[in-house]
Amino acid sequence: MRALVRAEVLKLRTVALPLWLLLTTLALVLLGVLATILTAGLEGAPLQRDDPQLLARAVASASGGNVVVLVLGILALTQEFRFGTATPSFLVTPRRGRVLGAKLIAVSGLGLVFAVASVVVALVASLALLTARGDSTSWDSVGEVLLGVVLVMVLYGPIGVAVGALVRNQIAAVVGALAWTFIVEQLLVALLPSVGQWTPGGATAAVLQLGDLATAGGEDLLPVWAGALLLVAYAVVLSVLAARLTLRRDLT
Repeated sequence: MRALVRAEVLKLRTVALPLWLLLTTLALVLLGVLATILTAGLEGAPLQRDDPQLLARAVASASGGNVVVLVLGILALTQEFRFGTATPSFLVTPRRGRVLGAKLIAVSGLGLVFAVASVVVALVASLALLTARGDSTSWDSVGEVLLGVVLVMVLYGPIGVAVGALVRNQIAAVVGALAWTFIVEQLLVALLPSVGQWTPGGATAAVLQLGDLATAGGEDLLPVWAGALLLVAYAVVLSVLAARLTLRRDLT
């Protein structure tokens, strides 16, 4: 299994895509920090400049690349089918579940790298902006939010791998995942929050303690622990389904 994991890590290291996606993630993190802090105190803004939660909300922007990590997971699997490398991979290791497991581990590890880089950038940028503006720098809930960011970024990669294994068509998987994230989930959260809280996006908002910044009413979010368990459940269930389906389907 170790050899398979090393092989999957080598695949990720020898292509430029992960680096570009990491840079995209960090750009999204910076934009999220800027939007959170620079709008604080404006009329109609959900946060005030002296809000003790301002720093926590700003560093929560470190999770802004979760969709990028999701897409990375999808691409890591669907590229195998698109370029025909799935066949030799499964011929070398006929036990397909081990190949999928190795890919899940490798992508999770890369998600951790993305998480650490995002947390550092978000924290440094947030503190620099807050200090420059003279705003509140209370550390209330910051530690919990940062742990939530790491959990989210680590889990979204395997979720993407599972989605890629279930769909297999690269374009359909990426477009479907983005449509679900930016359209379906947003509609559910806004119109049916009691349903939206059970989606991956709702679980993510709960883990990051986003409260009413993420939904029409913060009371509709799950508790932090429940959101974390739900997100883990999504990753586990989708991975198990993907493994079972991969075992039964032809490679062509």
